[in-house]
Amino acid sequence: MRVGGLQKLSLVDYPGIPSAVIFTQGCNYRCPYCHNLSLMECDPPEDGVRWEDVREFLTRRKDMLGGVVFCGGEPTLQEDLIERIAEVAGMGYKVKLDTNGSHPDSLAKALPYLSFVAMDLKAPFGEAYDRTCGTRVDQEAVKKSMALLRASKVSYMFRTTISPDVLSPSEAESIKPMILSGEDYRVTQAQKVQGKP
Repeated sequence: MRVGGLQKLSLVDYPGIPSAVIFTQGCNYRCPYCHNLSLMECDPPEDGVRWEDVREFLTRRKDMLGGVVFCGGEPTLQEDLIERIAEVAGMGYKVKLDTNGSHPDSLAKALPYLSFVAMDLKAPFGEAYDRTCGTRVDQEAVKKSMALLRASKVSYMFRTTISPDVLSPSEAESIKPMILSGEDYRVTQAQKVQGKP
C-alpha cells in the first residue's frame, strides 16, 4: 500500500471513536479546492510511511484507539486495500473508509470488513460533476457505490465539500434530492480554489 501519511490520533475523523488515520497516496480526481494536494500523485513522498510501520503502530495502540480510517487521496486505487482493511479489522479495530465512490467493485469487496463509510458526492450528476472533480468521471460508478451502501448493513454518510468558486448555490441545492430521507448528509465549505484570491 502506498501510504502518504499517518495521523496517529484523530477525534473527528471517525464519529465518536478515537482513531488513527491512514492517508493513501494517489487520487483519480483533480478537485480544484482539494486540501490534500500532496496526495494526488500516485508516487508517495520520500518520507512516506511504510505499511510495516503502520502495522507496528496499530499493534501497539490497540488498547488506546478504537478505530482506523483509510482516506486519501482515494483509497480504492490501492491494489491491496482489501487485504489491508481486513488485516486492520482482524486486529479488532472498527474500520472507516473515506471514498469518492469511483470504484464500486473495490467498495463491494471492502464492505464486509468495514464499520463505517463516508462517501463524497461532489456535485449534482451531469456536467457539474466533471467540472467539480476536474476530470471526466464515470458517474454511473458513483451511483452504483451509493446503491451498494444503501443495500449494506454498514453505517454510512454522504458528504459534499462546496466551493463557491466551482459550484453555484443552485447546483449545491440540486444535490439534496440525491439524498434519501433519513440518510446522514454533511456539507462543508471549501477553502479558496488554488490560485484564486
